[in-house]
Amino acid sequence: MTTALVELMGANFNIPGYQRGYRWEEQEVTELLDDIWKFSKDNNLGNFYCLQPIVLQKNDKGGLDVLDGQQRLTTLYILLVYLEENRLQDGYNQPLFSLNYSTREKCQDFLLNKKFINNDLENSNIDFHHICKAYKCIDAWFKDKNHRGAKNKLVPILLDHTPSKKTLNIRNVRIIKYLLEDDTNPIDAFIRLNIGKIPLTDAELTKALLLQSDTYNANSNQGYENDNKHEQEMKFKKMKLYNIAKEWDDIEYALQDDGFWCFLNDGLDEKPTRIEFIFDLLAEKVLKEKKYFENKPLKHSTFLIFSSYLEDLIDNGVDNIPLTRIEAVSKIWDEVIEYYEYFIEWFHDRELYHFIGFLLAFQKQNLGERLYSLIGCSKKSTKSEFKNYLKNEIATIIKVDKPIVDLVYEDEKQRGLDQPAIRKILLIHNVYSTWKSDKEKSFFPFNLYKHGNKWSLEHIWAQNSKSITKIDQQTSWLDDHIKAFSNLSNIDSRLIEAMKALRDCPNRKQDEFEEIQNEVYLMANIETGNNYEGKHCINNMCLLDAATNSSLNNAIFVVKREKIKDRELEGHYIPICSRNAFLKTYTKYPKDNVYWTSEDKKAYLKSIEEAYDFFVKVNKN
Repeated sequence: MTTALVELMGANFNIPGYQRGYRWEEQEVTELLDDIWKFSKDNNLGNFYCLQPIVLQKNDKGGLDVLDGQQRLTTLYILLVYLEENRLQDGYNQPLFSLNYSTREKCQDFLLNKKFINNDLENSNIDFHHICKAYKCIDAWFKDKNHRGAKNKLVPILLDHTPSKKTLNIRNVRIIKYLLEDDTNPIDAFIRLNIGKIPLTDAELTKALLLQSDTYNANSNQGYENDNKHEQEMKFKKMKLYNIAKEWDDIEYALQDDGFWCFLNDGLDEKPTRIEFIFDLLAEKVLKEKKYFENKPLKHSTFLIFSSYLEDLIDNGVDNIPLTRIEAVSKIWDEVIEYYEYFIEWFHDRELYHFIGFLLAFQKQNLGERLYSLIGCSKKSTKSEFKNYLKNEIATIIKVDKPIVDLVYEDEKQRGLDQPAIRKILLIHNVYSTWKSDKEKSFFPFNLYKHGNKWSLEHIWAQNSKSITKIDQQTSWLDDHIKAFSNLSNIDSRLIEAMKALRDCPNRKQDEFEEIQNEVYLMANIETGNNYEGKHCINNMCLLDAATNSSLNNAIFVVKREKIKDRELEGHYIPICSRNAFLKTYTKYPKDNVYWTSEDKKAYLKSIEEAYDFFVKVNKN
């Protein structure tokens, strides 16, 4: 049956715990507004605009559970809040319908108290983020010049009652409303209704599988001495499922922290529900042990594995001890909690965070096996034994078969054979140094390393290895080196004047720029005693994000130093060891801050070797 939207006003809608959160994006919100706007302007489109169905079922609290249509109802609620001033001015003062969440009380409060108004995109909660985004999308739509007057025109379209014989000219928005019978299994209906729409994720399907409390309602009270005992047992089961749903949301909320997420994962995976990561890991483990499928299903494999696992636990139990459905669900959830508790413990322990974070940063393949082995080792070891195990695992990744001073960025044939090893050793140097920095109790930002600007190797002391061909970059390079050399007393003024003349020349030639550039490097090399042979050694390399690296523009040390200081003042993250190198923190009483000298290289190498030996010498012993 079709129902005018206004007839839903004042209703109490409940979103069950197995439902996904609000996920509509700009496209869906805009399409809804466009369709209603088009209907409002064209009388030939009929007397009403019909929205997609909502499927409801009465609950025992007197409200209505939403089995399908949550996204539309939430968007309509946000839209009606946005139009509140116009609604009240036009006399549409009915109380809005309410959206209550079985397990996400914060989301309920966020909507009820209209906290999404004038709110930046809230990232502390993924539901809040999408709600705020939808409100901003609605605001932008109404402010578009193509929608002038839409506020006044859409209010009656949205909120007029279904016309009667006396009001045949009324046109309005209606919704197809289905009310399921009380004995209909809501989970089955929920899954069927979502087939062919925005696909349910494996986590959402698994959540529905585990939390279908109505399965217990269908059971008779056979085996109970009286109805009261049966009722108490049902209350216990429902409370258990409620607690699982609540813990589910708490875990999902914790995993929305990008620092926590990127500690475990290789970058910001755009999964709608990040808890699916834990279920994916467990599904791999279960499939390996149980072999429910000869070949892993291509679609919804995690859901299908857990569906088989649940039935297996119910049918066969554990160690030949049969399990009830609630016991089987509890066992599965305990395994999820076990994984999560290990992850959260590792994340908050600074030593474990840095050791495990480094290992996972190089675990591109078989991440599940690595995490499963780490959990297994942690279970059977003391904490000190586990940490020694981690050190040994790190050693196997970073260990090289020659002194690290002999590692080079590229050889005479420009082959970068040692680059992967240099990258690993410099990364562990930064991770180790961050961990050892007890003063600030800092944590190495694996989220910045894994996501965003890719980190790359940079020469601390440049040797003109890259040709600068763009005029604007050449001008910038000349400006930087003119400023740097103008503050030095021992620089030949003729070189500075030559750079100024070339900078002001609008038609400079490439070879003219390269000639001046070579003079600058030659002069700097003479001053510092550097030579070409040491250019690619590890003691002349550091890690920087790609944006910072490109901004250095192959400059000499003092110019790079100033640019890095500026980047840090602007709020960009500079890896601790790269920062220390350019600030000459490793060198005791440096003679100057202009050049990267052999003394600086030795001090820097010593610090790198200290981090390397901390892990590799443990491995030898």
